[in-house]
Amino acid sequence: MKNLEQIAELALRQLDTAGYYLGRYGISDRINRHNLIALVMTQKERARGELSRLELRAALQRKRLQQTLDQVNRSADQLIDLVPAPLAQQLHRAKARVI
Repeated sequence: MKNLEQIAELALRQLDTAGYYLGRYGISDRINRHNLIALVMTQKERARGELSRLELRAALQRKRLQQTLDQVNRSADQLIDLVPAPLAQQLHRAKARVI
């Protein structure tokens, strides 16, 4: 872990140096570790928001599917209740196996 931190620090120093020289020659003064960290954090939050949006969509779809399944169960029960009792018992058992 310590080795990884040393490598990261070296990379950030090199980035600062590159940004310094680019700024010195008038090319850009926007390359430094602070801007890089801000960019990474922004993208991280964007990814987190996108994941949250997808989780919400999945939850809504699950709820809609469950509501549809409940409606099918209620409708099936209502239709089964219209048939004679001996046949209704068999239909209820068959429905219990299927749904």
